[in-house]
Parts: sequence; structure tokens; C-alpha cells
Amino acid sequence: MQRLHAIWLIGCVLVFTKPAQVLAQEATAHPSVKHAEVLMQSGDYESAYQTLLPLEQQYAGNLDFDVLLGSVAVESGHYTQGMFALERVLAIEPNHQAARAKIAKAHFFLGEVASSKTEFSYLLNQNPSAEAARAIEKYLSAIDKAMGLSTTYHGFLEAGLGWDSNVNSATGANTISVPVFGGLNFELADEAKKKSDGFFSAAGGAGFRIPATENLAYVGNVQFAKRVNQTYHDFETAAIDLNLGVQMKYDDDTYTFALQDGHFYVDDARFRHAFGATAQWQKNIDQVNQASIYGQYAKLEYEDSPIRDANRYLLGVNYAHAFEASTNPVVFLGAYVAKEDTVRANVRFLDQDIYGVRAGGQLTVAPSWLAYISAGYESRDYQAEDLAFLRKRRDDQYDITLGVNYVPARYWTVKPQISLIKNDSNIELNGFERATMSINIRHDFNW
Repeated sequence: MQRLHAIWLIGCVLVFTKPAQVLAQEATAHPSVKHAEVLMQSGDYESAYQTLLPLEQQYAGNLDFDVLLGSVAVESGHYTQGMFALERVLAIEPNHQAARAKIAKAHFFLGEVASSKTEFSYLLNQNPSAEAARAIEKYLSAIDKAMGLSTTYHGFLEAGLGWDSNVNSATGANTISVPVFGGLNFELADEAKKKSDGFFSAAGGAGFRIPATENLAYVGNVQFAKRVNQTYHDFETAAIDLNLGVQMKYDDDTYTFALQDGHFYVDDARFRHAFGATAQWQKNIDQVNQASIYGQYAKLEYEDSPIRDANRYLLGVNYAHAFEASTNPVVFLGAYVAKEDTVRANVRFLDQDIYGVRAGGQLTVAPSWLAYISAGYESRDYQAEDLAFLRKRRDDQYDITLGVNYVPARYWTVKPQISLIKNDSNIELNGFERATMSINIRHDFNW
């Protein structure tokens, strides 16, 4: 506000040092202003903005100049600068509809949807033209969706190609020593050995959010994913996941409760069924900090290995911070603990305590280009001695993912990515390394 007030005062000084009518004539007759008007009419708003910007100090406070400058600034994405110019217009003419419309639009694209709705609602009560009213109604509808006040639907389709160094997450060894047989070495079956392969992937999903009251909404989504290998079809995977629940929002706090049902397939046969529930509390601490805590329960059922059926409990926390910089960097940290208890008795060697941490971040490296990185560590401690290997199993898994999101057009994303996983285990059969490289194309739908 102090900056706005200072700019407004400069405008006032300029106006009163020269007759207003003379100043207006000079501004509208200036060759650069006329050129900017031509650029605006042709839709080249950025060039029009850059043409007018050097004249701001000279003509700030002139209504016609400020309307033109503010309009091209907003249309070219310089929202804050445009609002400064348009506020000078309202200081002279508070009911200037064109200026208010542009200010409302700037608020909308800055994410200040409540302020945008106030401005658009004011304009709608000023008896605008039929065309202007339709445009305002369109923005108000979009604002209601952004504020969660109207039903929204979303979906996506994605396809990609890639290469996987270890499609079956197998050990790199050819033989394994088994202590229960006196340490004899056994040759691993071919399907238990590490396999690399190219693959094609496809995924998609759809979801909804239906508000019941101002603070309560029903939410749900369904997703599927399928990977087809070039050579080793026995290790092809697929998944279908369904979530259905309610979401409650009070000021900066959002509470979500949902039922979950998931099916995982290997070689087109169901491998695991997981169903349960999740609860989450998300807190927007301020404009740049967000935290959440969540809990989850899942019942795990294995189609061909019921001895592994288990109850899984998980509790986790997340924190994210957005830095104020031109590259819009965001970092996040997370930690979780989990426990799996097998359903059957006398198989405690499959029970496990799990601890994990994850960190990552993203930043805008160029217009339409977003780079990201994510890394994690998970420890799995099994609770009883494995009868074949005569020891309690312990795994330490490390992973890192690097990628880029390129947005060539609205709703389209191209995603090249590389992921590395290393699982260290005190039982050699369970240790493995895996590298995956892929590129995916995604199209989002919102209505």
C-alpha cells in the first residue's frame, strides 16, 4: 500500500505541474502510446507493455494512459504492475468499469479469488452489457470452483515409453547360499534373476469434488496404470485404485477422511488386494508454509501367497515451504512410521516395523519448464528369524528421482524422468538395484 500511495502521489504531482487537459493530449498523442494501442489491438500485449513502461513516470496519473498501461500489463501477465496503474484510475474515477474489470482479472490470476469475486460481483451489479455480463459470469463460475463452492470434475490420460534395468526387482547374483542347508549354494531359477527390458506405460484417472455445505464436500477418484514390457511379459504390472470420502475446510485447516481400495496385478493376474481408510489434517500456516499429518490403515491380501496377508498401520507428517524468488522454488520434507502384522500365526518372520523419510523440491528453470527432485530412505526391520536363512531380515532402501515437467500447451505436460533404487538387505536374495528412465505425455481435463 505504501508503494501504491507513493506512485499515486507522483501521479498527482505530475498532473498539477501541468494543466490536466494538456497532459491528456500529450499522452494520447505520443507516438509510443499510439504504437502501443496498435500492438494491443493486434494482441501483442507484452510488446505494448514494454512500449508504455518507459513513459509511466511521465504520464502516471493520466486516466487514459493508466487504463491503457494497466490493461496491457494485466493481459501480458504483469498483474501487480497492472493493478498499480489501474488503482490510479480508480483514485480519479472510482466507478471506471474497465479498470475494475482488469483489476478483478488480475486478482483472479494472482490466486486472490476472494478479492476477484468481490470486484466481479460489484461489476455485475452495475448493469454491464450482455457480452460483459457473460464474461463476468464465466469468471465467477471459475472462482466458485477455485473456492470449492461448486462441483468440479477432473481427469487425466497419460502414456509413455521407458527402460527398466530390473523389471522383476531381483538380485544380481546367480547363486544363493542357504544356511539351513549348511550354506550350500543353489542356482537361482531364471525368473528369479535380474532382467532389463523396455516398456510402454499407460495411465488415467478421474475424480470429483461435490460441495454439500460451505465447509463440507464429498470427494472421490479412480485411477489405473498399466505397464507392458517389450520382452518379459511375465513381469508386466497393472493397478487400479479407488478413493471415496469427505473433506472439511475451516479457514486454513483442511480435514480429509477417505476409504481406499486398491488392486495390483502381475502378468494380468491379481497379485495383491489392499483396502482400508486414511485420514489427513492439512494446515496452511501462511502463504509460503504448509504442514500435514496423516494416518492410514490397510488390509493386505495376497492372491497366491495368503501367508503374507497382513494389517498395515501408518502415521506420517509432511512440511512444505515456498521461497519468494523468480524461479518459484518449493521444498518439502516428510517422515513416516509403519507396521505390518501378518494375519496368520507362526509367521512373525514376515512381520515388520518400517521407518521412512523423504525430501525433495522443485523450481521453474524456464517458462513452461519445471525441474524436480525427490529422494527417500526406508528401513524395514523384520520381527523374527527367517527359517531358511537363520536370521532376522533387515532392509535399507534408498531411492532418488529427477525429472522435468514441460508444458507446451494448456493441459498438456511432457515428463522425462529418471529413477534409481537400491535395496540393501542382510539376506542376499532380497537385495537389488534398479534404474528406470522414461518419458511420458499427459493431458489433464477439468470441467
